[in-house]
Order: sequence, then structure tokens, then C-alpha cells
Amino acid sequence: MGEKFRKTAVAAIAGFSALAVAMPTAAVAKQAEPATPHVIGIDPLSYDDPAAIQAVYAPPARSARAADPTADARCGNPAPAAVPDGQPIVVQMPPAPAFTVGKINNSTWRNPPVSDPTWRMNYEGLMWMKPLARRAAQDGQLKSLNALVLQAIAFHRYNPDPGTNAYGWDEGTALRRLETLNCLYALTRNDNLRISMDMNAAVLLGKRYYGPPNYPVHNHGLMANLQLLRAAEILGGRTGWRSVAITRIVNDAPQAFSREGISYEQSSAYQGGNASLWEQAAVALENTSGQAANARKIRATVDMAWRNYSFMTEPDGKISQVGDSDEINGRPLDLKSNRGLVDPQTGWAIGRWSWTDKNSPHYTIRFGPARRAHGHEDRAGGVTWSIKGVRVLVGPGRYSYDKDNMYSRYQTRPDGQNVAVPNGGTVKGGTSTLTAKYAATSHVFTVSDTVYGLRHSRGVTANSDSPRLVVSDQFTGASKWRQHWHLDPDWVKSSGSVGGGTMVFRHPPTGRMLTITTTGTIVSALRGSNDTRGPYGWHFPKFQTREPAWQLMVDNRSTWTVTTFRVS
Repeated sequence: MGEKFRKTAVAAIAGFSALAVAMPTAAVAKQAEPATPHVIGIDPLSYDDPAAIQAVYAPPARSARAADPTADARCGNPAPAAVPDGQPIVVQMPPAPAFTVGKINNSTWRNPPVSDPTWRMNYEGLMWMKPLARRAAQDGQLKSLNALVLQAIAFHRYNPDPGTNAYGWDEGTALRRLETLNCLYALTRNDNLRISMDMNAAVLLGKRYYGPPNYPVHNHGLMANLQLLRAAEILGGRTGWRSVAITRIVNDAPQAFSREGISYEQSSAYQGGNASLWEQAAVALENTSGQAANARKIRATVDMAWRNYSFMTEPDGKISQVGDSDEINGRPLDLKSNRGLVDPQTGWAIGRWSWTDKNSPHYTIRFGPARRAHGHEDRAGGVTWSIKGVRVLVGPGRYSYDKDNMYSRYQTRPDGQNVAVPNGGTVKGGTSTLTAKYAATSHVFTVSDTVYGLRHSRGVTANSDSPRLVVSDQFTGASKWRQHWHLDPDWVKSSGSVGGGTMVFRHPPTGRMLTITTTGTIVSALRGSNDTRGPYGWHFPKFQTREPAWQLMVDNRSTWTVTTFRVS
């Protein structure tokens, strides 16, 4: 079916010639450009935030539609500034120069001015159009809205699908472009958009689809299916699209989460994102004849997924940053006596002593399968820990998806995590398992792995009666290894020096003190460093935002290295 749609879409390119006369740009070109362009960030690509997903995929409430009919177009939030008729629509997407709708150099579709893959996905996915289109529709600026439609059509005319992932025709960009086209069509009902929608649907119905049988179940595949359903709904007559999307959703659902209800994407943020997306899949099945039973199964899985997202939510109400994750709002719940979670399938251990006490300890431990999707190299016992209302050990977060960016590489590397690495060690795969012992005042874990090709044992003990975390490491067959520790950016160094075994930090917002003691030697303490060895001592609270934060490196002096963190 995918090849059939692709041939249809490619053949339809000729249809754009008939539209060429309907794409004048000179009218806007004669106007003076406004001093302030519309600044569009690339954060909207962060489909790991449940709130962002709801704005695009969830049918709006009746009251929301009554208050603003454009809400049902599911374009996301409107632009803050007006898009007035008769004025050029100037867009600024840092770090590229501003561009004007209707005057975009067509060569930039195939050679964008920025190499960052997320920027390119936003630009070639036409994602920047959605807030402008919704604002223009809200304000009744129909000429501006039409200019955006014509620009979207022009993209497909001058940059048709080459049949490969090149030039913005990969599945990720195509599904986002279909999302934009769905938005534009819902706002305008302009049938000239249908050819463009067919072309993007052909990508998602063919071999480039990110899901079985060619790829594992992934959020991109579900996003594609939801956009195909949306396109079929608003266009009408696309029963083939709907049939394929529903079949995929039903078949893929059992592979999206573990038996415990945790996403295989190895990220706390993507746990929430996948839970929200699959919740929308359940809604789609509930509105499909004969799919009630499948919808109930997905609802049950989604309930488990949200429950685990609550486990990943720290006492401060935000998620632990594990894997590619921003510091976003979590889902605080009171699950009573359910305070410990271990999932061997996905490699998570999470625990706390209270759901209502903001001073309660909270920790995460990573182990299990090799890194994939949005995971980091943290499965050799990577930990996060908070206590007394403050975050102590944190994951790096997410800077970008640009593999050529040094901060992006740092966020993923072992030395960007709270793990131990043997001297000269590189990740080789291997196994990683965990055992747990729970007592009233202590949770004790042992991670055993061969991630670096050597036998490694890490012990982790979290206490409730004493505000401390104790972590020990031993490698068999290695004489030297190094622990890496990453503190929350709010901690300020108070005392201690490199070469010793103790350092003390203070937490100005709360007055708390952190004492770190080790049987090893603290050989490095860096904060916001970009020396020749690479970036060290950085934290990424949100996409493309970095904050200096203390990173300590501890070398072993004997067969075990035991490091203790105590907060007072």
C-alpha cells in the first residue's frame, strides 16, 4: 500500500503546475518588513512533554472549542504577536537569519542554513507555521493565513519527495510536516493542500515508517499513525490511511511498554510522552467501531505508564532527569505504601519513603538493556538522588540531538552520568542486572554488570533514618577506575580540595549542606569547564540550555571505592 501511495503522490507533483499561478509572492514583497520578526524556537519538537502532546493530539474540550474555534485545528499554541494582513510574515529561527514567507529561497529546502538536525526538522517540517497560522486564523487575518498555505504548497512543489530520507523526507520530518498540513487544512479547508498531504502520507505508509516490521516500536511511529488518522478525519475518503493506522496501533501497543508499564525508550521524559501519546491512541480506538476491547487494553497499559511516571516524579513535583529529559513537571500522586519499583525489562529501580512529604528521599538506579532510543550510557548503576527537598545527584538532561555537538555527546557519554568507569574503558555491551533488599529504613541494591567488558559490582544504599546515600564500586581485572558525580546546579562549593577525600557544598536556596566523603581520592572538581579534554561540569535543565554544575571525579585507592553523600 505504501508504494502505491508513493507513486500516486509522485505523479501528483505535476498537479502543482496548475497551482503555480495561485502562489504569488510579489504582494508581500512590496511591504516594509516589520522591525520585530516572529521568533520561533525549536522547543515545540519536544514531544516528550505531555502538555505539548495534549495541545497537538488531544481533541479539545467543548468549552475550549466554544471559546476559540481554532482550538479544534490542533495547531498548538498561537503566536504571541499578530500576523496582520498586508504585512510580510518575517520569521526568526535562531541561529539562522530571518526569512520571509513567500520569499524563501527554494534552495534552502535542500540546503538549510543550519546543520543541527532538530533545527532542520523544524524548518523542513514547516513546524514554525503552526503558531503563525493559528494566530492569523484567530484574528481573521485570512490573507496572512493564505500566504502560509501557499508557502507550504511551494515547499512540496520545489522539493518533492526523492524517495529517500534526503532533503527533509525522512519519517520524522514528514510526520511533522503532515501535522502542520493538518493544522492548515483544518483552519482553511483549502483543497490545494491535499496533494501535499498525500505526499507526506506516502512516506508514513511506506518503508520509511518508524515501526514494525523494519524498526522497533517507537514514539515516531505512533505519532505518524495519529497524524494519518487526523488527516483521514479532516479530508474524508482516506479509508486506507485509517485502516493501516488502526492496524498498526493495535499491533504495536503490546510492544510499547514493559510488563511493568515502562517505556523502552530509557528516558523519564519520554515515559510521560509515550503515556500521553498512547492515551490518544486509546481515544482513537474508542472512536473506531469494533475496537472497544483493544482500547480497554491500551487504557490499562496507559494507567500503568502514568503510575510509573509518578514514580519518576521527585518530591519537588518535577521529573528526575534520566535519559534525554528536560526538567519538566511530573505527575505527583499518593500511591500509599507502593514506594519501590524495579523493572528488569527496561532497567529501572525507583524508590521513596513518602508520596506526600517533600523532604522524603527519592532515588533512581539504571541497569539492564543496552542503550537505545533516548537513553544515556548509565546502565552500570547510574543514580539520581534527592532528599530534604533538594536535588543532590542529577542526570545531565538533554542539550540537543546533534551528534556533532560536544554538549550533546557529553550528555550521553558515561562520564556525563553518575557511574564508575575503568581506566581506558569503553562500552562493550555486556550484561547488567540488579538485586534489591528492602527494609523499613533502608533500600539496598547491587548492580552487577560487564558493560565495559570487565566484571563490575556497584552497591547503592539509600536511607530514610539518616539523610545519606552510600555508593560503592569494584572492578575485577582493572587496577584503576573513576567514579563520576554530578551535582544539581544549585550547589556551591564550600570547602575541600582536589587530592583529598572530603568536599563540602552548600545549597543557598535552602541553607542545606552536603558533605561528600570517599575512600578514594577526589582527583577533579570542575564546574562549567570546556578545556581540551572536552566539556565537564554542565547540566541541561531544558533543550539547548546549559548551566554550570559541579562534577567530581573520584579515583580508587584500593579494591573498593565507597563514596557517601550526606545532607544536613
